[in-house]
Amino acid sequence: MSVSKRANNQWKDRLFGPKSHELLVFCFFLAVSFGFWLLQALNETMESETQVSISLDNVPANVVIIDSLPSVLNVTLHDRGLALARNSFSSLFRPSHLSIDFSKYDAGKSETEVYIPASDMQRMLGHLFMASTKIQSFRPDTLRFSYNHGLSRMLPVRLAGSLKPTTQNYIQGIRIEPDSVRVFAPAAMLDTMQAAYSEAFLFEGLNASGNYQAGLRKQKFLKYEPEQVSINVSVGYYTEKTVRVPVLGLNFPAEKKLRTFPAEVSVTFRVESGRYQQTTADDFVLATTYEELLDFTEGSKLLLHLKTIPEGVSDVRITPKEVDYLIEQVGTSAFTLTEEGKGNPGQ
Repeated sequence: MSVSKRANNQWKDRLFGPKSHELLVFCFFLAVSFGFWLLQALNETMESETQVSISLDNVPANVVIIDSLPSVLNVTLHDRGLALARNSFSSLFRPSHLSIDFSKYDAGKSETEVYIPASDMQRMLGHLFMASTKIQSFRPDTLRFSYNHGLSRMLPVRLAGSLKPTTQNYIQGIRIEPDSVRVFAPAAMLDTMQAAYSEAFLFEGLNASGNYQAGLRKQKFLKYEPEQVSINVSVGYYTEKTVRVPVLGLNFPAEKKLRTFPAEVSVTFRVESGRYQQTTADDFVLATTYEELLDFTEGSKLLLHLKTIPEGVSDVRITPKEVDYLIEQVGTSAFTLTEEGKGNPGQ
């Protein structure tokens, strides 16, 4: 006998042998029992939840829906299991949909809020299911929408949030896109509105430029087009720079002149990256006045401080902070020095 025939015989023995026969009988009675249980279960009343989509139809072209209806209703049904099973099976091929006619609820006002009675909803939902099926409940249980007849204004967008860079960065620029939106609202609201404000937001730790989305602040009877804006944030970084700045004397008499040792000092500062190239030594004024020197005691050094600091500059450091000085008499070879080589303006 060949190997293939021997294998076929072994499979026949397994399938049609005494043990296999007992297993097949067991499976048959198990299937019959399950069928009887299923028929009994489907004949009993039970509850089931299904979803129904909603749309508001026949809206005139000059009407703007401010607050729309929910897109989906969760409906709880009460019926025999067989009827509920039929409904579930049919919804796979034809989802339940409820169309609400706007004209039936239009009050003819310039703006209004409409509440759809629960009795109307029960009646309209009842047409979607079998006559024996009872609508037990639906969620949300209160359906409303508001509208106006196209009353609107274009208003600028204002941000009501905070943008915080890291300590090593700064906000270089902010651009809102779009910078104006169309606002639909009742006439009384439109007359008092000056701007469309964003919802509160907080973006922290910004270290690179990017775009962030912000919704506009929602209010009853009010709608924006579009409903959110893009905030384009340009983030720069701080860098350090050092320049040599001369020490100047101001308000000195014509016959007197200030000399300092050294004549120039180093000014090191932190500057915004966008201002690095254009920020030079000419932007700093490091000076003292003749009147200030008159108050100095003999032998003291001149403590340096900046008269002006350019925009975008911070953490300024002067090296050295103090310098020796003298006041020279212009046009003569004589001038007075202290014992340490410092000026004595009182002489």
